[in-house]
Amino acid sequence: MRAALALIAALVLCVTPAVAQGKTKPGAVPQGVAALEMCETFAAGDVLAVEAAIEKGWEAYEDDSESPYVHSYSGGKELPGIGYANMFALVEDYPNRTFGYCRVDVNEVTGDAQVAVQSIQNLERYEGQSIQNGAGTFASLTGKDDKNRMLLTHLANGVFVIQLSIITPKAGTAE
Repeated sequence: MRAALALIAALVLCVTPAVAQGKTKPGAVPQGVAALEMCETFAAGDVLAVEAAIEKGWEAYEDDSESPYVHSYSGGKELPGIGYANMFALVEDYPNRTFGYCRVDVNEVTGDAQVAVQSIQNLERYEGQSIQNGAGTFASLTGKDDKNRMLLTHLANGVFVIQLSIITPKAGTAE
């Protein structure tokens, strides 16, 4: 009897990982959205963006800067189901605003990046327009509640791109 129970327990432990491989965690963020969220952190000028990206599995670092008013960052990560992503971010500091820019490029899509573009388009915090034609799928979006967030994303010729710009007015400055 004990031998039979031990055998059943061993089989359950062996089968569970195989069954779970095809499933995603409930509430898991799609890879395209996760990459966008990382870009939002950088483009918003978050001083802990590098650390946050590293915690999410990115190889991220701050590049050398030629000015104390400019910070640039680079990184990369394999996005499961999409391909290897290269990231570049730039934050420029002006007297009355900050300009942040982040771009993610997957130059050799290995999976279904169409899903990534669609998941970004479906975000409620952005609105805009999209075009799907023979050349690919393209979206031009702005923040629904923050028009200073401008987002382009596309999948064309086997390349997936996220391009985000954020202009942040500084507190106490007149527009």
